[in-house]
Amino acid sequence: MEQKPNRIIVHHSAVAGDRPQFLDINAYHESRGFPKSSLGYFGGYHYLIEKTGLVFHYRNETETGAHDSNENMHSIGICLSGNFNAELPTAGQETALASLLDGIMARWNIQIDRIDPHRWGDTTDCPGTRLSDMWARAVYLQKKINWLKYLILWLQKRTP
Repeated sequence: MEQKPNRIIVHHSAVAGDRPQFLDINAYHESRGFPKSSLGYFGGYHYLIEKTGLVFHYRNETETGAHDSNENMHSIGICLSGNFNAELPTAGQETALASLLDGIMARWNIQIDRIDPHRWGDTTDCPGTRLSDMWARAVYLQKKINWLKYLILWLQKRTP
């Protein structure tokens, strides 16, 4: 079913360690009977960000995900590898998340107040107790602030 996303939901895999998780999550979701995406994967998220910052794609953004019961319609699910009850995301994951959010928000005209943690409205602590509810929004805003600082410095150097 095609969807027009209007919300982004952020998750963690709840699995600690540095081992890549893309294929493990795909196999786990297949074993749970998740629907196969047009890209050929069973992962319920649209994207997975590994510890290295590499971004993997399970589903097209126009496909309904399988990442948040009762909230899959019109949302894009982004999962970060890791257990953020016990550890924090890597700098590479934060950089990748900020860029991914920037692109998704631009493509679908999604506002920052529509980036939510999975735990909102659900009985889960996902994306982890070590992250605040506003963490993903803050990561996105920090990228924008850094870009503006760079632009100001560049403009100052060009001004006689």
